[in-house]
Amino acid sequence: MKAAIKTAFGQEMSLAKDAYKRDQLDEAFRLLERAHILGQRYFTTHFITHWWMLKVGIRKTDWREIRGQVLRIIAVIPGYLFGWVPKGNTGGADVSALKPMPIPDDLAPPLKGYSVWTDVLVRVFLWAAVALLVWFGMFAWSTYVRAGETRTIVSAFDGSCRPLVGYEGPEDLVWDREAGMVYAVGGDRRSFRSGGPGRAKIWALSMASAELAVPNDLAPAEPEVFRSFGMDLHVDEMGTRRLFVANRPSDGHTIEIFRVTSSGDLTLERTLKHPLLRNPNDLVAIGPAEALVTLDKKAKAATTGEILEGARQLRTGKVLRINTETAEIVAEGLKMANGIAFSPSQHQLYVGETIAQRLSVFDYEPQTQTLSFNRHVPLETGVDNITVNPDGRVFITGHPKLLTLAMGYQRSETSPSPSEVLVYDPSRGTVERIYIDDGSEHSGGSVAIVDEVSGRMLIGSAFGPHILSCKFNAATAPAL
Repeated sequence: MKAAIKTAFGQEMSLAKDAYKRDQLDEAFRLLERAHILGQRYFTTHFITHWWMLKVGIRKTDWREIRGQVLRIIAVIPGYLFGWVPKGNTGGADVSALKPMPIPDDLAPPLKGYSVWTDVLVRVFLWAAVALLVWFGMFAWSTYVRAGETRTIVSAFDGSCRPLVGYEGPEDLVWDREAGMVYAVGGDRRSFRSGGPGRAKIWALSMASAELAVPNDLAPAEPEVFRSFGMDLHVDEMGTRRLFVANRPSDGHTIEIFRVTSSGDLTLERTLKHPLLRNPNDLVAIGPAEALVTLDKKAKAATTGEILEGARQLRTGKVLRINTETAEIVAEGLKMANGIAFSPSQHQLYVGETIAQRLSVFDYEPQTQTLSFNRHVPLETGVDNITVNPDGRVFITGHPKLLTLAMGYQRSETSPSPSEVLVYDPSRGTVERIYIDDGSEHSGGSVAIVDEVSGRMLIGSAFGPHILSCKFNAATAPAL
């Protein structure tokens, strides 16, 4: 309240109270009307004038005034909140509460420049700002909760683990069971994920003696720009092995197909490319030159748009079928499509939705290569890659705290992110956690392969410096 208005209001109220004490009620009410003209823009002064007018009405047993003042006292709140009060209105029950009135000449100077509509516009912008802040706070908190940040992570694993060093950012692992080899793909993914320097690497290690393996990069010189994401292995009828790897070069995303030579080396056989192939994350090979690929989101990786797209839980994820000739979207409306894998019979396709924290199950018809949605399996973790064992059980690696991963570990090794491995048994419809770590042992866990025979498990990491090799306790291993 301006000093001049405050002084004038105080004078009128003081005179009105004195008249009330002397039982000069008409004079008191006249002075209160003048005070109302001065103070109606402000909550306290507006309320005070109507309160004293009500007291006068009660003293005079004027029921019309009593009713009028009770209604006006109630109206003080919305009038103040929205800034609309009729200029010059005297506030008594004998005049409409909505009627503007001339301002007495001696009260005009303190109110010079006062505009009702200016007050209304100020209030509109003020409450819009408040509403925006409240909405943002609720949105931020709900995002924080949905991302799992309120979860308490207690590390647990029935066995022991040790790191296999020298594997930088081993984001995806593929197990060639027949050959007993595990292929890992990774590199400095913090850099090349956002288009920076660095090149992906592909390693091969024996599942039988993974701890003794010396990391050896098998990735050939081509393609020159190699920024990998997911990978899959295809073995054709002749026994020829091919590794399919999602690649994100700056000039257009691709699927690189490497043939495994008889000596175990890799050679680039062909590249799949199409305008629809945008943001490939993971894939499953369905032929020597054909794959189903998850397109995780619309926004470019490592951008604010990517974070906002995830926070808003937009359904921009898709599954793309691509080969050397064509490409088509076969599933869409997914909340960040990530890991993808077939059931052993290839009649069901599993797709991980990271933001939705669930597994989407599709029925797949190999003859027509069509997908139809079957069901969702809630997992309460940010699903990353998926592997399926011959018995049909699905092993899912996830991020319990997505914001910790996205805002922390994805940017720096010094901000660990929890990891967990779950197993979904479609025959029983059950989901169990078989490994969980708060990030002190293994951060950013991205994929797990489990060997039921040896009771061993290898866990990759989206950005970490090693593959984690775990051995289940003897009592647990048979249950695998």
